[in-house]
Amino acid sequence: MIWNTLKSRGFLSGYVLVILMLICSVCLQQKDILFPEIAGMAMGVMVFPVPHWIKKPLHLWLSPTIAAFLGTSLNGLSITPLSKLWLGFVIIVVLMHIFRVNFGPTIPAALLPIFLGLHDYVFAITTAVFTFVIMLAAFKVRKPEKLTPSGAQNFRKITDTVIISIILCLWIGLAFATNVEVIVVPPVFALIFEVFHTEKFSWKLIPPRLAVLTLTALLAVGVYHLLPGSIVWVGVINVLITLILCMLFKTPVPVAFGVSLMPLIVPAWGSWGFPVGVFVTTGVLMCMSAAYRQLRNKQAIQQLTERS
Repeated sequence: MIWNTLKSRGFLSGYVLVILMLICSVCLQQKDILFPEIAGMAMGVMVFPVPHWIKKPLHLWLSPTIAAFLGTSLNGLSITPLSKLWLGFVIIVVLMHIFRVNFGPTIPAALLPIFLGLHDYVFAITTAVFTFVIMLAAFKVRKPEKLTPSGAQNFRKITDTVIISIILCLWIGLAFATNVEVIVVPPVFALIFEVFHTEKFSWKLIPPRLAVLTLTALLAVGVYHLLPGSIVWVGVINVLITLILCMLFKTPVPVAFGVSLMPLIVPAWGSWGFPVGVFVTTGVLMCMSAAYRQLRNKQAIQQLTERS
């Protein structure tokens, strides 16, 4: 089954797109081109199609592009980096709610340029280019007849959005207060933002996802240290490893592909503390999401009981 996926047109197309990003970064000597979530988006559209992602292909391009430009522009403000991250996060979440965007990777697109302190727009421009390709792929793979009609009942509840936004902002604040960069994991934030709003998210869904993300981070750091300075080969190998992990655990986690490329971006993410950070961040935030969802489901059952 793994071999069939490896030789599938979807995987090869997504893989080529990721490799192209890596090669462009090396050839143009522009590390700012690297956006780990491009790998996650590509796999979440071409290999493990996420229904609510491909439902509105235009959002796959516009949302992260606008977020990347916004995040970069905020670096021009004379405020602390933490304040910029909070401000960028809040603005993006508000825009996502107003325009009914149901695409978690929009959040990393806004946070990463702020976290890296980028002032030119190379990151934003290349994000626009690569996500445009992903949008075209989404148009090709989606099947309109299978899409459920959009409506208020299918979108996020504002109460849930406010609560998870506060939690994530506090988590980012904790990272800055303790100076522990390894617990700032933008791809995981995207995943948590989505699962927090998922009505059927339960405790049993946590272990396989936690295992895939943690092992991905661990092996990604290992490859990074085995092949120091080789951006292309590290990226190529880590994406393959992540695919194999997703298949072995029978748990497709598109954002894990983003995690696999993170060691290439920031020194702290290439340290052996990074897998620990991914484990703690994913474990804590997913447990909070499951507990909250369990509480909300109990409340819903009680309300139905009272009415009947």
